[in-house]
Amino acid sequence: MKHSVQCSIFILSVFLFCIVTLAFILPLGKAISPLFGNSSSITEASCQYSNTAILSIIAYTIKESFFSVIIALLAGIPAAYFLSHKKLKICSLLSYMSAVPLCIPPLIIALGYISTFGMAGCINRILMSVLHLHEPPVTFLYSFWGIVITQGFYNFPLIMKTVSDSWEHLDNSQTETAKLLGASNWKIFRTITFYQLLPSIISASIPVFIYSFFSFMIVVMFGTIGGTTLEVAIFHAGRSILNFHSVAILACIETSCAFIILIIYSFIEQKNTHENELTLAEEKNKKLPLKKEEFIPALLFFCIISIFFLVPFISIGINSFITTGSKIFTFSRWKKILTMKSFYTALKNTCFISICTAMLCTLAGFVYAVFLRLRSQKKSHFLLNAILCTIPMIPMTVSSVVMGIGIIMLVKRGSPIHLILAQGALFTPFAFRQLYSSLNAIPQSTIDAARLLSSHKTDIVFSILIPYCKKSITRSIGFCFAISAGDATLPLVLAIHKFDTLSLYTYRLAGSYRLGQACVCGLILGTICMTVFSFSRNNAFRRKR
Repeated sequence: MKHSVQCSIFILSVFLFCIVTLAFILPLGKAISPLFGNSSSITEASCQYSNTAILSIIAYTIKESFFSVIIALLAGIPAAYFLSHKKLKICSLLSYMSAVPLCIPPLIIALGYISTFGMAGCINRILMSVLHLHEPPVTFLYSFWGIVITQGFYNFPLIMKTVSDSWEHLDNSQTETAKLLGASNWKIFRTITFYQLLPSIISASIPVFIYSFFSFMIVVMFGTIGGTTLEVAIFHAGRSILNFHSVAILACIETSCAFIILIIYSFIEQKNTHENELTLAEEKNKKLPLKKEEFIPALLFFCIISIFFLVPFISIGINSFITTGSKIFTFSRWKKILTMKSFYTALKNTCFISICTAMLCTLAGFVYAVFLRLRSQKKSHFLLNAILCTIPMIPMTVSSVVMGIGIIMLVKRGSPIHLILAQGALFTPFAFRQLYSSLNAIPQSTIDAARLLSSHKTDIVFSILIPYCKKSITRSIGFCFAISAGDATLPLVLAIHKFDTLSLYTYRLAGSYRLGQACVCGLILGTICMTVFSFSRNNAFRRKR
């Protein structure tokens, strides 16, 4: 009886994995199909963009992604230094910041920047009041640099976390030798430490580049006339003018660029994993108090981080309690939102979609992770291992807009089931990465012993693999829940009839210039995402202890 139940669960899991795979392949294939067949519609007959226009869009997309990475590096590397080397109370706050890009949706940071640096934001209101100005003095937000700064500071914790983890375990023998020879700290960093950290810097920069490359909400909300990204151009072609030939061309270009970046990232990560085993010290480097000469640079740095990272989140809360033209706190906006039936409908839809997506992603990621782990005992070439580990990451090369338009081309009108399947297909790589790293930590001797002692093939999965990675399963569910809840792009593209999620509801409030109400919804959404994500991580750590 036990084995029959296990077999049934295993078969169902494999079946759902196949469904998720098809949910990725079919919409992507449909989105690019106009390139390989006869057009049945005038709008599909030719691309609306000239070659020059396409090159301009590609250049703009790469440019904004590149400078977003530069901003993230300029903020992330100094933050990594303080986090890994200095004994400061504020460093615990830096550590918590590393979870923000993972669980707080881009829509929320966009709302925060509008509340802080927008034309009617708190910075402009303060400056206009103090300086007696008639026009807002801070106007960078709705420009190229507004997009870049927002994306850079939103993603800098990813750089900080990866680089600080590597920096804490560096072998300091070369650094100590250079100090004895009289080299300054800056010269040591330029000539030794930077090159030791370079693999981790590159490894952290590539995901930030991909996230910026696929950025949609921030670009739509802050975009400027004359500058558009591939993602926005695909949305316009597929949803506004129904030119699916343009969608196919732009989608192929976007996906190809992202795939090349992913291949480079996978190769670097595989290489770094091997090299780190040989080059990193076993113990963490000791953290020291802040030196006197470091006080002013540290103060300046943390002020910048506060202005461009912390203040936007704080301003969301402030704006949710202040009415237009009022300087006192009021609950009117909260009462307005909490008495709207549509808000509770969106909240219910969000919970339903996010739970289903999280479970589907975790199940699909676990199935493939188990496959890779059980075949790891076989000796295979480095290139083959890299390919097999890259396959589940391929959905990261396809954007939400392309996936959504592909579904619309297939079924004409989206539904909640389509939304769950699309999110499951796109977010499974995030679940896979967490689960596979946990399964990889299981000693091969344990698996070999289980093979010999188990009376049934499924026993190893249910008796060894699942118990070993319970904490990773919990983290994966919480992480995927947060990503799904914060996703406004797919619901926007699918345009499901009479179906709002909380993120899409927030976006529509912001788009209709009801910023205060949008801040209320955004605060609730961010709190839900952060709470579920934090609970899943803390619960996993308690289990571990």
